[in-house]
Amino acid sequence: MNRNTTKNVQKSIPKIDGQGLVLGRPAFTEDLAPQDALVVRLVRSPHAHARIRSIDTSAAEQVPGIACILTWKDVKRIAYTRAGQGHPEPSPHDKFILDEYVRYVGDEVAIVAGRDLACVNKAMGLIKVDYEILPAVLDFETAADNPAVIHPEPDIHEMFPIGFEPKRNIAAAYKMEVGPVAEVLANSDVVVEGTWYTQAQNHMAMEVHTAFTYLDLHGRLNVVSSTQNPFHTRRLLGQALALPLKQIRVQKPRIGGGFGAKQTIHVEPYAALVTLATGKPAKIALTRKEVFEATFTRHQMRIQVRLGADTEGKLRAIDMQVLSNTGAYGEHALTVFMVGGSKTLPLYNKVQAVAYGGQVVYTNQVSAGAFRGYGAVQGNFALESAMDELAHRLGMDPIALRRKNMIGEGETSEVFRIMGEGSEGVPMTIESCKLEYCIARGKELIRWDTEPLVRQVGPN
Repeated sequence: MNRNTTKNVQKSIPKIDGQGLVLGRPAFTEDLAPQDALVVRLVRSPHAHARIRSIDTSAAEQVPGIACILTWKDVKRIAYTRAGQGHPEPSPHDKFILDEYVRYVGDEVAIVAGRDLACVNKAMGLIKVDYEILPAVLDFETAADNPAVIHPEPDIHEMFPIGFEPKRNIAAAYKMEVGPVAEVLANSDVVVEGTWYTQAQNHMAMEVHTAFTYLDLHGRLNVVSSTQNPFHTRRLLGQALALPLKQIRVQKPRIGGGFGAKQTIHVEPYAALVTLATGKPAKIALTRKEVFEATFTRHQMRIQVRLGADTEGKLRAIDMQVLSNTGAYGEHALTVFMVGGSKTLPLYNKVQAVAYGGQVVYTNQVSAGAFRGYGAVQGNFALESAMDELAHRLGMDPIALRRKNMIGEGETSEVFRIMGEGSEGVPMTIESCKLEYCIARGKELIRWDTEPLVRQVGPN
């Protein structure tokens, strides 16, 4: 290709919307909201697990400027999922817009809408909620078969078999095995095993979760949202609100960061309910505190890995068993769990046997969901940590161990065929693979061969 004959390649091109953004012109959801839109905020639970005995909103309703207060008694009881995924959703339908039960600190209790933020905040402080506090499950390693059942309600369901057993606090489960893993491990010269933990994290996008809603001249519900997936948002809102899709229109302006955090409907149903109840435009923007306490995190996981190899460093077996914490609701539970294996195990495709399995459990913590890397980060961390332990046991260069076992161009893995993202996978052959280049370049950049990576800084 001759760069002198191309119009755009290797040439500086001004960003189309760059000037407008630098000048601070309206671009994001909250910038575009009608000035007369009702301000919507949510009363949230201070308890990890409780039943709402009663809610007294009488004093709050008398605050000047308050237009609407809704509780679980005012909202249709429809089980849905907030996860923005294709239909049928691989996430269980285990969430209600508002419910008699709250399942984590920050769960939604009531919707308050009014003329401005001041009157809404005042009204929120006057709402009296009587809670029956229930036993909470806070340790995900004790969640399965815990006496405290987080989802005893009969009207939640899975869309297709995902290992959903809510009476056991299990949102999803999966297992697969290729070859006799136990036998191959027993006959391996060297076996390394260990347990690794990863923690929940918040996405921290600069723009918080925001939406506004209004009715157009056709009486159609219009939703403008800082969402990553407007079409999923439309479908999920239709389910949650029991509205035909032709009655819902979703618009997505520029978003100020998503990373998976906005692959969901955290705020849209609440503004929509206010608009449907009052006929007026409504807007909702979470506070940063609410983002931390009531939106998705990365899935916390416990990953147990066993590796078997011969004395020359050839991997013979990989076994990964995973426990994942989905929090109070099961959004992205199965798919993140499966990506933890499907996007990591093919890396070492020359093994004789491989196994992957485990459970995704409910706890009374904020829900986990889509987060950049989507499970592969957790799985890769544990598998690569185990590979380093194996290299140490063998007295072998960690890079040499990986080069001996890693996938290359023109190769495949049975895992591609068996494991997908929530279902079976697709057979694939790697046509382009630059692992060798990345390793060589990485060695050069960190001076692997000339400078020690471990330095003793004290006697201990």
